[in-house]
Amino acid sequence: MGQYAILLVDDEELALAGMENGVDWPALHITKIYKADSLERAVRVIERHPVDIMVSDIEMPGGSGLELIRWVREHYPDIVSIFYTCHAEFSYCQDAIRMGAADYVLKPIPYDELEEIIRKGLLSVQRQKDTKNLETIWGELTKTPEADSPVDTVKRIITENIQVELSREELAKQVYMSPDYLTKLFRKETGMSLSDYIIQKRISIAKQLLATTNLSIVEISQRTGFSYSSYFTRIFKKKTGMTPQQYRESR
Repeated sequence: MGQYAILLVDDEELALAGMENGVDWPALHITKIYKADSLERAVRVIERHPVDIMVSDIEMPGGSGLELIRWVREHYPDIVSIFYTCHAEFSYCQDAIRMGAADYVLKPIPYDELEEIIRKGLLSVQRQKDTKNLETIWGELTKTPEADSPVDTVKRIITENIQVELSREELAKQVYMSPDYLTKLFRKETGMSLSDYIIQKRISIAKQLLATTNLSIVEISQRTGFSYSSYFTRIFKKKTGMTPQQYRESR
């Protein structure tokens, strides 16, 4: 898991203090805890600081938690919202879920149960972050130059299909060349064979995924075209001097 920031919103000072002191925040990888006692102050915090998850009461001075979550959904849709309230009415729960709340928790609740609910919310946060990182990485890797040379085209095809095996015959067909001629041209322009380039590209993408996402080693090996995670680990260590896990920890 990465590191996260949370916003606690409640007009009762004791409730805020209870959550702040009762929840094991380090266990949740939450390093920033912001507090607000009204809708206006909650909005101010969100506008000034990055917030990943929000736990909010419903009844507050100057506006309700439902209004707050509606504003959050419109302006900061990536924030995961959880209601923490003493209102047990089903209509409140319906409104909260309709407004985009991830969960609806009734006071009082044991802090270990609240921790588990927050942990589930953070999994959603991390999935969003992983998806965005993947989109960014693949977007950068698959940008098409204005005028592709045959070798550039082959490089792009390899990147776009990094999850699958591509034979030199298939690649040569894409650029209307014989396999032997493509192999010679590719080595001449890049200084390496097609197979070595494919391995290098897979390791390069794997490094980015290890450094910027929480995807498991197995998932990363699959996304980068390695048949087995054990084979991925062996090749990665051979090329980098460390295992994928060691590389992730070093980042």
